[in-house]
Amino acid sequence: MRFARTALGLLLTLIGLVVGIAGAAAAFWLVGPDNTISTGGRSLTSAGLAVVTAPDLLDRHGPTLRVSVTGSKPVFVGIAQDLDVTDYLNGAAHTRVIRYDVPSTISTQTMRGFEHKLTPPGDLDWWVAKSGGNGNQSIAWPMQDGRYSVVVMNADGTPAVDANVSFGIELHRSFGISLLILGAGIAALALGITLAFRRSPDEPVVPASTAISLTTSTPTTIPTATALSTTTGTETTLGMTAGASTPVRGVSPFAPVDDVPAYRAPEVRSVPDEATERLAVISQPRPTSAAQLQTEAPVRPARPSRPIPGVQPLRSAPMLMTPAAVAKAKSRAALPPTSAPTTPTTATTTAQPSASTPSASAPSSSTPPAPTPLASTPPAPTPPAFAPSASTPPAPTPPASALAGSTPTAPTPSASTAPVETLPLVESPEFTKSDEAVKRTAALLASGALLLTATSCGLMPPKNNLTVPDRRPAVTIADAKAVVTKYSELNNKANQTRDNKLAATIEAEPTLAQTLAGYQIGRKLDAAGKTLEKPFTFTDPVVGAPEFTAYPMRFVVTTGVSGSTDTRQLGVWERQSAGAPWLLTHSVYPGRSIDLPAMEGVRTPSRADVASLATHPAAVAPTLAAYLTGGPKAPEAKLFTASPGMAKLLEQRAKSKHADAAEPYIAAVTDTYKPTGTPVTFMTADGEGLVFLALTEQYLQRVEPGSNAYWTSGEATAFSSKVKFTQTLHQDYLHQVALVIPARTTGGPVRILSMDGQLTGAGGS
Repeated sequence: MRFARTALGLLLTLIGLVVGIAGAAAAFWLVGPDNTISTGGRSLTSAGLAVVTAPDLLDRHGPTLRVSVTGSKPVFVGIAQDLDVTDYLNGAAHTRVIRYDVPSTISTQTMRGFEHKLTPPGDLDWWVAKSGGNGNQSIAWPMQDGRYSVVVMNADGTPAVDANVSFGIELHRSFGISLLILGAGIAALALGITLAFRRSPDEPVVPASTAISLTTSTPTTIPTATALSTTTGTETTLGMTAGASTPVRGVSPFAPVDDVPAYRAPEVRSVPDEATERLAVISQPRPTSAAQLQTEAPVRPARPSRPIPGVQPLRSAPMLMTPAAVAKAKSRAALPPTSAPTTPTTATTTAQPSASTPSASAPSSSTPPAPTPLASTPPAPTPPAFAPSASTPPAPTPPASALAGSTPTAPTPSASTAPVETLPLVESPEFTKSDEAVKRTAALLASGALLLTATSCGLMPPKNNLTVPDRRPAVTIADAKAVVTKYSELNNKANQTRDNKLAATIEAEPTLAQTLAGYQIGRKLDAAGKTLEKPFTFTDPVVGAPEFTAYPMRFVVTTGVSGSTDTRQLGVWERQSAGAPWLLTHSVYPGRSIDLPAMEGVRTPSRADVASLATHPAAVAPTLAAYLTGGPKAPEAKLFTASPGMAKLLEQRAKSKHADAAEPYIAAVTDTYKPTGTPVTFMTADGEGLVFLALTEQYLQRVEPGSNAYWTSGEATAFSSKVKFTQTLHQDYLHQVALVIPARTTGGPVRILSMDGQLTGAGGS
């Protein structure tokens, strides 16, 4: 197992070195303490109007994207959804960044088109992050799922862009994880060096020239707690007894280190002239009395030896072993039987002189003293590590009296040949400890690899879902309120000067038509400007912002009106394209008593939503026009619930028709309503349809034959003054209507929320 441990240590050293270098490079060169991976500054130029990244370059979400831009002119940098960027740059010349290769290669594509000035990008509200002006401009944006693009332009929307741009990705905890990887590499490196180059402190070091014999020619008995090393020629026999005469067995070089007693340097003792011995005394003090010998147990029982004839001396194993040697060492070793039965002999405690031992090495002829007799029966001997064969009975324990002076005898082997005995080396403590160490190391490596994998995978942001079309709310709540506030400011300014052009920057049809007609009437009837409309503002806006996948986009708002306690404003703002401003298209003023639908949860209707309504939005306008044309007694009247303003209008028209028909030059009077434009429909959270539509009204007076008529006073003179007509006179009105269509499941009439009209023309024929 030493080879496996060394190989594992070298492998850990290599892995730790690589991981440590990678962690250090990531922490101090690639990422840094700010957790940001940066591309460095790159010069991006375009003869067109912008430099824009392709949406598939930002194909992941989660980390923070940082963009920094500098230029010789005021520059703008912004991030927006691809549907807005594509619509904004539709038909314009620009440069598209289509690929980025590490470390700093950028591939671009030139898109041809017009080069006239665009709406300044800073005036648009659909950027999710933006910055513009002189000097360095930087933005930081938490990347979101979807198709997004980075746009770099001149701040005024003019062509010829030249800027230095740097991109960075801030990965949360990336610096800490890099340090963790560095620490793991250092730990693996240290562990690998320890396994590969450091010897275990309890591993015995045996000189390469020392030979250990597993056999003895004659079993020898050693007194209690005494280890005897007897050298005869080149063979050495080790043995130990535990309070009894026990035959000495050979000790395996693979035996656990814990079983090897501690030895002092050998000393020469005088023994009888017949023998010379080396005595190695165990570190445990020798008992000096029978009572001490009886009460003090040995530190560790000795492993009884067994003579194994025919086995050659083994030298110590090298530090590094080949795989074949490791496999052979881990196999079960077979111990051959003895060649012949041994006749029981009696060995005295007096050693006999060896023929090969020079007498000069131990000239003493005295015999060693006998062991001190025990006062009582000694403890039972510890069972041997290797169980004896069934045919070889264990040596009997002599009585205490025999230890005083009698001569112990060696065990008598069986007369028959002893069977082959196997030694399971793989079950030895040496191999068990090595296996456990390898397993613990492998478990530690697996845990570390799992931890590093988990933390590294956590750094990789998830990919965006680019298969789903971009879809977003038409506007944020904050931006919608800003639009309403800006409208109030510009509308008051336009009203004070009756400025058609300024009004056209904040309104669109049909609201703009009503506003311009009002300005025309005001200029005719109040040329001095004495009756200008008082300034007002929309207060406390409540916004309903549906989601859209393309332009045009709309949102609906209900607000209060300053200076008016009995009315509110309900309007629709629309943006035709990404570069266009928000314009007020529909605006009505329902009374405070009218129950308006909730703005929260307003959405654009799907086909299923339209089918769930009691009346189709496209059909409600003609039906309403028929109701208004026919009056309160029209068959269509039962389909609607009129608002107070609408009921008042019908009553007023009925009176006007009756009065005009009484004039001698008027032959007949008709009042006709017709739908105009396309209704705008929203679905509420309650499943009802909120519809905005417009109707035209023509109030027609037929002139009696032979007569003529013309407008002499009133608002109609703003459009036709003192022009005589012989056939007809007419007044044209434009009405805006807001109504609610109930769901088919609930049923009921269509509720008219408000109907607001404005005279937009007059004339005749």
